[in-house]
Amino acid sequence: MAWIDSHCHLDHVSFSHDLPQVLQQAHDIGIQQFIVPSVGFHQWEEQQRIQTEHSNTFHAYGVHPWFCDLHEEAHLEQLDDLLDHAIAVGECGLDFMPNKPKQDTQLWWFEAQLALAEKHDLPLIIHSVKAGDKVASCLKKHPKTRGVIHGFSGSLQQAQVFIKLGFHIAIGTRLIRANPNKTKDLVTQLPLASILLETDSPDGLGKHARNEPKEMMLVANIVAKLRRQQPEEILNICSQNTQELFNL
Repeated sequence: MAWIDSHCHLDHVSFSHDLPQVLQQAHDIGIQQFIVPSVGFHQWEEQQRIQTEHSNTFHAYGVHPWFCDLHEEAHLEQLDDLLDHAIAVGECGLDFMPNKPKQDTQLWWFEAQLALAEKHDLPLIIHSVKAGDKVASCLKKHPKTRGVIHGFSGSLQQAQVFIKLGFHIAIGTRLIRANPNKTKDLVTQLPLASILLETDSPDGLGKHARNEPKEMMLVANIVAKLRRQQPEEILNICSQNTQELFNL
């Protein structure tokens, strides 16, 4: 089957000069479909352009917690319309690290997007940093929601809570670089049916390196080694998980 990068920001300015080549390099090694999440209204037009020009990209629309204070309620109406042509709501969520928008503002936008996910019957792509318990609490109030916790950085126990709530856990290049021991616990003890693979391109390889979808092979190889399976098996199962979750 076609392997899928479940989270890559192909609308980022760093890809503006060579996106076709980036996609071709990934395609040549078997990564043939790409899910592009949104960060906010300032990128929605660029996403729509990419969606038109590259049929192997699939787009989510939402308001990232880092940028929620740049938005007005009118943008929520615009988002509502965009979701008629989307595969998911997101990237949305909560980030309680220092120097981020006020928690009340983040919560307002997160709750609004949970409601839109229910309205449109779409999965969610959730950003959760230092906010796992609060994100889980919000999801429990919306039991019909489903989706993925992107760039997961919590504990094995937190991951298990999200899985019980109907969510997948995304493993990407950042987590593998940042905390090998935590990664080992996650990828060996969680059911493979609950794992998605991602790159979070262009981020995830450090401040001075542009990440690309082709680097999902790095993630697959490490997961396969830890689980004592073949990389192709990991890629096939995780891509099937992605395909089913997002109805591709």
